[in-house]
Amino acid sequence: MTDSMLPILRQLHDADGDRARADTLLRMPDSVMLKYHDVIDGACRRVGFDAGSKFLAVRVSLALAVRDGEGNPPADLAKMGEQFRVGMAEFAAGANHG
Repeated sequence: MTDSMLPILRQLHDADGDRARADTLLRMPDSVMLKYHDVIDGACRRVGFDAGSKFLAVRVSLALAVRDGEGNPPADLAKMGEQFRVGMAEFAAGANHG
């Protein structure tokens, strides 16, 4: 039997814990997140990785956001996205978050 799942999605499904899932989400291209957001969200929800679902929602929102005349997303959304990215990167690297 062959596995037709994209390798990065297989990595997310087979991840050994939330830190590994966070690392995979951080490395995931926007194109994959946009196309497979339901699959990714389902994988996060199945294991109770709420932070992963929220991170996905912010990344998808950023990718779909209408830009200003300079190509920037709304400032509040960009700030939120950066805060989520930093927090997820720290978590993936092993930082303790309460």
